[in-house]
Parts: sequence; C-alpha cells; structure tokens
Amino acid sequence: MLSQQIKDSSSLVDSIDAMRNWRALVLLLVTLVAGAMVMGLGTLLASVSYFFVALFAVAAYAVLFYGVNAAGVMLMDEAHGVRSRSIVEAVSHSLTHSHRLLLVYLWIAGLYLAGVLALMVVVFLCKLPLLGPLLYAFVFPVAVVLTGVALFALPMVVFPLSAPSVWNGATAMECVSQLIAIARRRLGMVLLLMLVVSFIAVLIGLLIGTILFGGVAITAGISAPILGNMDMGSFGMGSGGAHAAAAGFGSGVLFAAACTLPGLVYLRGVSSVYLRALDGLDLAAEQAHVDAHLAYAVDKARGMQEQAQARAQRVAERARAAAANAAQPTEPPKPPATCPACGTNVRATDTQCAACGQALQ
Repeated sequence: MLSQQIKDSSSLVDSIDAMRNWRALVLLLVTLVAGAMVMGLGTLLASVSYFFVALFAVAAYAVLFYGVNAAGVMLMDEAHGVRSRSIVEAVSHSLTHSHRLLLVYLWIAGLYLAGVLALMVVVFLCKLPLLGPLLYAFVFPVAVVLTGVALFALPMVVFPLSAPSVWNGATAMECVSQLIAIARRRLGMVLLLMLVVSFIAVLIGLLIGTILFGGVAITAGISAPILGNMDMGSFGMGSGGAHAAAAGFGSGVLFAAACTLPGLVYLRGVSSVYLRALDGLDLAAEQAHVDAHLAYAVDKARGMQEQAQARAQRVAERARAAAANAAQPTEPPKPPATCPACGTNVRATDTQCAACGQALQ
C-alpha cells in the first residue's frame, strides 16, 4: 500500500505539464487580471461610496470563482487523458455547474456543525458526578484527534477535492457522498498526495518568483539611467512617469502570470488526486450509504417535529378549555322558598306551611 502511494506521488509530477495547456493558461491569466481590475475599480470608487467597494468585491469574487472553475474543467479533461474543451465550452460549463460547489460547502458546514454539537453533548455528559471525570479521560484524547483531523482535512481534502468533483459533473449530493467515501476509505492516501501537489506548486512558484526577481532587478537597473526618473509618484508627469506607469502595468501582468503557472499545476494536481482517490470505490454503494443516513436523520427530525406539534396542540387545547370554563357565566344562587301567606321559609318538598298551614302544592 505504501509503495503504491509513493508511486502515485511520483506520477503527480506530470501535473507540471499543465503549464503547456495554453488555453487553460490564457483563461486563468485573464481571470486573474479581470478580477484584479474589477476589484481595483471598486477601490477607486471608494471615495464615492463604500457600497461600490462591496459591490465590486462581490463581482471580482464571481469573476475569480467562475473563471478558476472553468480552468479547472479544462484541466480535469486533461487528467482524464482527453483533449481539453474550448474556452467557451469551459466557461459555459462553469456558469451552469459551479454553483453546486457553494451547495457542497453548505452541506459540509452543516456536517461540521452537527459534529460540534455532538461533541458539546458528549462533553456535557462529562459533568456527571463520579462518572464524568472518568468519561472525560477517554473523551478528551479522542476529541483532540478527531477535531484535529477534521480541521486539517478542510484545506487538504474537503476544499481541494470538492471542486474537481463538480468539474467531473457530480451533483452537490454526489459530491458530498464522494467526499465522505474518500474520508472513510482513502484519507491517508489523499493527505499524502495533496502534500505532494502543494509542494510541487509552491516549488514552481518559488522558482518563477526567483527568475522574475532577478529579471526585474537587472532590467530596472539598466532602464533607470537610460529612461530617467522611474518614480511611480511622477505618473503622468513627463516621460519618466509614463515609463514608470508602463513598468507598473508590466509588473502586474508578470505577477498574474507568476500566480497562473503554479495555479495551473495545483488545479491539474488536485484533479489527478481526485480521480486516483475514486479509483476502485463503489460510488453507488457509498451514495446509498449516505442516502440511508440522510433518510434516517430526516425521519428522526420529522418524528421530533410531529411530537413537538402534538405537545403544542395539547397545550393549546388545555388553554382553550381553561379559557372557555373561565368565560362561562355561573348562575346566581336561587333564594330560599317562602310561604306566600306568612313568608316563612319552607322546603321544596313541603306540601303546606308549618307555621300557618297554608297549602303549598
């Protein structure tokens, strides 16, 4: 098993070939530049209203979100060993499918929240006298390991592999079931492979950064005595300011390109890790497993809701009955019967008055 993982790790070096996919390169570069321009435009309008900053920030996020996912779709095709689709087809697929990724994140957030609530319940049980400290002696180390793995899995498994699942055409629920299956069956392998992918991407970024830093130092050193003042503060004031502005624009393009190449390698690498993690898994059985647990949770919640509604209905009925009894008028007590002749009190069963002999019935 370990030798197979090492073999899989070495095969991830092929992710470097993603830099040769010029269409994905152009798409990702345009995405980064467009996102930066939209965000910069919002910053310029901050003097008018901060509403524009928030509005353009959302727009920049949308550009980056759909653009990066479109590039990922193209690299997923490459990971499958087929020709990448065109830029137009990739962008169209991203616009119609990438929103599933947001639903996946909502599902994952719900699962993590449920886990936190379950841990809180278990810790609350540890407050029991005598048994509580003994229980906590086992709960604490187990909780530390589980929460640590869960937090580490977010940036190394959940977030990186959610997007390739959507690029591969999975629905939100299928993506969640695949992530759960990977976490249950292939967590160690995926962690190792993702570390390798991240290392390769960072190494490429450092290499490109070193090349660009050296080139910028030499080019700026040669340009300064020939072109004159290159101070960015003199923008628009003479030829030196114009050259400084041109240098700033070129630096921005270089920076975007420097981020694009490691980004391509990373996207290609996570696509390969995703496909390797799913290799050999029975996705139908895993989906049925998730559906069964989800149906159980839904039935449990529905039963609790019905019980709560029944209790609320009984309380309401008792309240209505009490209110009706309180509102019902009570008959005033009848005055005692008296003899019509002498006024002496008599009983209802008397046939004549005991005082005067008057016949009563």
